[in-house]
Amino acid sequence: MPLTNQVINKIIEIGPVAIMPALLFIIGLITTRKLLKNLLNCIYIFVGMVGLSIVLTLFINFFKPLIETILLASPKEFLIVDLGWTVSKQVILHSPISLYILIAISAVNLIMLLLRLTRTINIDLWNLWIFLLIGSIITAITEIKWLGILIAVIIYIITLVIADIYAPFLEQYIGIKGVSSPQPQLITWAPIAHIISLVFNRIPGIRRVQVFYEEIQYKLGFFGEPMVIGFILGFIAGLITKYKSFGAGIWPNMLFALEKGLELAIVMILMPRLVNLIIRGLHPAMEDIKSFINRRITKRDLYIGLDSVLFVGHPSVIALSIIIIPLSVYIATLLPGNNILPAADLIIIPFILIWAVVPARGDIFRSFISSIIIIPLTLWISSDMAVLFTNFFQKYNIAVAEGVKNFSSYGSGSSWIFWILLQIIKPILNLFK
Repeated sequence: MPLTNQVINKIIEIGPVAIMPALLFIIGLITTRKLLKNLLNCIYIFVGMVGLSIVLTLFINFFKPLIETILLASPKEFLIVDLGWTVSKQVILHSPISLYILIAISAVNLIMLLLRLTRTINIDLWNLWIFLLIGSIITAITEIKWLGILIAVIIYIITLVIADIYAPFLEQYIGIKGVSSPQPQLITWAPIAHIISLVFNRIPGIRRVQVFYEEIQYKLGFFGEPMVIGFILGFIAGLITKYKSFGAGIWPNMLFALEKGLELAIVMILMPRLVNLIIRGLHPAMEDIKSFINRRITKRDLYIGLDSVLFVGHPSVIALSIIIIPLSVYIATLLPGNNILPAADLIIIPFILIWAVVPARGDIFRSFISSIIIIPLTLWISSDMAVLFTNFFQKYNIAVAEGVKNFSSYGSGSSWIFWILLQIIKPILNLFK
């Protein structure tokens, strides 16, 4: 394995939970030279992110029994296996152009900043893997290295522009100032949701329909508390999961439903507190960086590109996820032309939903409609991308799980911009013949 890919592998193994606080600590030392203050800020961020990662895992595991019930009721057989992050990692680590892509996109970010074409300084090193993945797949199939680098750069430019556009939305709704989210598999869904919201705002009658999580919480009083909402929704999910076995005995199934209610109540209690812990460290860190940039570099308002995990714990995102995650599985069983079931990458759905909620400024009704449109698109695209991932593994003789013939990655293989660029270059280069 080339040295560059070995370094990339180490960064991947460390993960974003450790990398982002470490980078902010180093940047903080440069900008303020206050060791203890920066250390405290980064400890808050690190502890919050570790806790959030654990709770997110619990949150996704909560849905597994319900998903099994949905699948048992469906006759559909899925021809494509979602292997998730494993697929993306293997593609990146077997790429001959990873170093060139990293140099190219870093240079592009700097040039765009100098030319005032972007406001985002992307320090989200871990999530650069998606650009390595895109360029590596194009290079493997076309055997044209410069084309792989070019496509990765084009998508990087588009991502930075979209991240700039929606950074003010993050500040207005999530409440984190000076931050953007330049991950193409996520942020590129924001314009779709935004367009849907604008269309709804022009339809008589419907434009007056607005449902906000905060408003529901206020009107319901005690029953609007996150813990209570979580318990009720978890209890209902438990009842639905066991609906077929109620004839055999009510109390064991009621106990199961109560357990699921408690599980979701715990998630709903912990998630906002962990997000607040992250913000407690992130807010002063961002203010220090912004102050340094304004004093020493430029008076322009710039954004720091960070991981979307900072926003996924927002109550509106979690509340929508509770509905959309099982609904996505149900849609997958019914959708014509879909051959993939979100499994290993099921956790990506709440991250996608950030960009259904934020452009709608938290309107659950518009966010829900956007999600119902976006989820089928992600399923179709990731199904179509299976041939790329499968061909790559065959070309480099990379082993996969026994019995798996066709596979994809629902998380990294559902980028609509990458898919559209592929449709443009396919006929030009006659890729699959």
